[in-house]
Amino acid sequence: MGDNDLYQSLLKHIGEFLDTDVSHLKPESHLATAVAGLDSLKVFELMLYLEDVYGITVDESAIESIDTLRDLEAYVRSRLPTDPAAV
Repeated sequence: MGDNDLYQSLLKHIGEFLDTDVSHLKPESHLATAVAGLDSLKVFELMLYLEDVYGITVDESAIESIDTLRDLEAYVRSRLPTDPAAV
């Protein structure tokens, strides 16, 4: 999955999960402040949702280090299978 493909996919899924328009988000957007209602519990629920969407496992301790959309993209990318046939 290309850089922009994953970013666009994340935006789409975040918007679906929150049932809101998130097209204004940029890679440097801080998740906690750029999206209304995205408190720490909602971020945790979002990560569980993304686990299902991307077939990854999220380390709960890593959630605290995810501050921006760029951080989230890098984290999801690091958890994706490297074998293209596995996707």
